[in-house]
Amino acid sequence: MAKKMSGFTIREIELADALETTHQELDKIINFFDSDPNDQWELRENDHFIYLNKRLNERLFSEHGAYAIAKYIDEQIPKSIWARITEFITRHKEKIRNAFISRKIQENSSSLTVRNNRHFLSKKDIVNILCTSHARLNKAFEDIQKSQEAMKIGEDFDDIDGVRYYSLFAFYKLSQNLGEKLTAKDRRSWCEAIEVVGKKTFKLIIDQETARQKRIDSAMNAAKKRDGSCCQITGKKRDKFNKTVNIVVHHIYSQQHYPDLAASTDNLITLTQEVHNEFHAWNGGFQKPATAENFIQFAQELYPDNYEIILRLNQIKKILIS
Repeated sequence: MAKKMSGFTIREIELADALETTHQELDKIINFFDSDPNDQWELRENDHFIYLNKRLNERLFSEHGAYAIAKYIDEQIPKSIWARITEFITRHKEKIRNAFISRKIQENSSSLTVRNNRHFLSKKDIVNILCTSHARLNKAFEDIQKSQEAMKIGEDFDDIDGVRYYSLFAFYKLSQNLGEKLTAKDRRSWCEAIEVVGKKTFKLIIDQETARQKRIDSAMNAAKKRDGSCCQITGKKRDKFNKTVNIVVHHIYSQQHYPDLAASTDNLITLTQEVHNEFHAWNGGFQKPATAENFIQFAQELYPDNYEIILRLNQIKKILIS
């Protein structure tokens, strides 16, 4: 059976720092607990600590274990460190809580979108991040709308394709309201921490997405150059004789459903805007997943004379899905 690690989060070196001692001195204190079976001091494995490396006596402590060591030092050494270890445990718990919040944000940010130069998040994702209910979030929204800090439609909130979205600014206002109004202390502290942790986490997400989009744009430019800005289905290109032709770059395996392939030039092909729209209409819309197999079937049915594109798409399929 796998060893239960939850609850054992304090490393020896962190505990030594909190106790204002060295790692070596802490090790001596730890060893003392086991030296006399007749005294009151005892560190119990799977209660006070677990081993990270038993051969090296390297441990991870629980809060219970950290307090046990602090209690021993407090009674044996003529200076009190009880307040210090209590402060350390509090900060340590806050770090772990904040890590959970950041993870919750990362797992519930797929709806993040830009609208009117602001980042918006769906109501569903916000409910999940705040660990609340739709009804309770509605109540927080109503409270804010009755105040002097009422949110503005189109700026702080909006409905996108029938789904309610809130700006990140509004998201923080909602979390602040819940942090003030919720009755459960742990739920209040969770919501109170959202703004600080959220700003750091969303900056990481947005910066990462910006860098990813730059890689995709670069790959699309490279693909267009490779294909001579020419439609690989019809052979058309924009020139002085065809000024209305618009060449676009198509993701063979759709960007939304195959994000790992989004910046691969092998996954990109140039088409006229008309052919691009035609394919997605044939495939069921721009939101439907698209694959090389879909595009091969499309080309076979609507452009059966273009053998070259079928050969190329089959080669691409082997390269990308191997």
